[in-house]
Amino acid sequence: MPYSFSNLKARRSAVAACGLSVLLLSGCAVNTSVVDPLKMSAQSGDSPVVLSITSNTKDIYGFNTIKLRRVVAGEQRSDFKLVSENLVMKKVESAMAGDTSLFIGALPPGEYEFIELIDTRANKLLRVYSTIVGSFQIEAGKSADLGRLIVTRGNFGVQYGRSAQVASNAELIRRFAPDYSAMFSAAASLGWSTPRHARDDVEQFARAHPAGAECVTEMPDGRVAAASRMGAVLMRSTQGLWKIINAQTVESLSCVFPVDLPNAELIAVGESGSLLRKARDSDKLFPVDAGNLPPGNLLRIGGNSNDGWYVMHRKGDELNIFHANQLDAGDWRSVYHTTVPGSWLHGPGLLWTWQDAGRIGYALESGLIGEFDYRTGKLTERFSPHKKNLTEFTHQANGTESVLVAAGLAGRFPDAYVSRDRGQNWTTIVSPFKVLMSPVAPLNDGRLLMEAGMYNEGA
Repeated sequence: MPYSFSNLKARRSAVAACGLSVLLLSGCAVNTSVVDPLKMSAQSGDSPVVLSITSNTKDIYGFNTIKLRRVVAGEQRSDFKLVSENLVMKKVESAMAGDTSLFIGALPPGEYEFIELIDTRANKLLRVYSTIVGSFQIEAGKSADLGRLIVTRGNFGVQYGRSAQVASNAELIRRFAPDYSAMFSAAASLGWSTPRHARDDVEQFARAHPAGAECVTEMPDGRVAAASRMGAVLMRSTQGLWKIINAQTVESLSCVFPVDLPNAELIAVGESGSLLRKARDSDKLFPVDAGNLPPGNLLRIGGNSNDGWYVMHRKGDELNIFHANQLDAGDWRSVYHTTVPGSWLHGPGLLWTWQDAGRIGYALESGLIGEFDYRTGKLTERFSPHKKNLTEFTHQANGTESVLVAAGLAGRFPDAYVSRDRGQNWTTIVSPFKVLMSPVAPLNDGRLLMEAGMYNEGA
């Protein structure tokens, strides 16, 4: 049965009004933070538990909070329960920005079930019912690895279920939270009180319907490829037919890059260090040995066999360009490093990345634009028009760049500019529309294509 995301503000209002309704029945629920296993006392009887969640939707930025409840022995199961205490578990690794989140906590022995999955940044929460997902058991002195939950849009709502592809979080812990690795050895319990439900087809549905098409790229023979969620690459034939190629993992992919290698015609990169290849005449994605590339999310890949390979790498607010002479089992060295500005309230600032035949580059919300030249091995930086903040940025392979810049204090709408020399000079776009919704797209015949709306001064 599908459910919908709820607005967190509305939920908070309902909680604030608890004294007028639920309080008469059982009292307001108390939120209690789940203990960090690394901070447990030697006398604690709690046991470590780990869970990851991958979301297949653009509605959220990735869950960062889980609410649990302890199941009372002998209680009758129902969709609605009056809860006196919520156990709150926070995302353990803030540097894992993306659709996959990792949670680690310590709980007393007993049976538990999920109540809510929350993304505070997107102001969304998802109410969880235990019919399909089920409950899990914490045993004294034994850690529990619950594997992964999958959340996806489907059938006019939101569905969730357990992953069959990712039954263990050992690798995710090793790369992003190594301090916890010793707690979750091969002896860790699976945790779940019941096997995966026979009707739990959420993961299969999500892999067959990945959300989004990023970094759309034309192959040399006219086919089109794009990166998507659930470890998927979308491929369109020259006849216009689309197909989905899934990796064994379910992490979201951010970009695809055509290559001419003996074992690959396409490279895909994505979150949690995903580095994959597609061979010619193959409908499978195989992992590429990432060598000594550090943990993080891969945003872009570029380069060639002569100049070496470059990846745009992000972990938290740190942005790096890494270079290696060979792609498989490469010796990756950082050739550029910067910090992506952000705020505690809204998270990291906006970031756009791109690559073309000779360069890989980025643009920051602050207006800083940089590109790394494969041939010279040098980085060039420049700025947006009048050094204004960017709200949108696009780069074309011929060096044309188009931006929307934030409006000034006296203006209500962003302004559009175009550069045909890689941002060295900018031309203002005079539009009959006031509400510009995307950067202007210069066409090959000299015309300009824009997405915009009208605005009535009297409205």
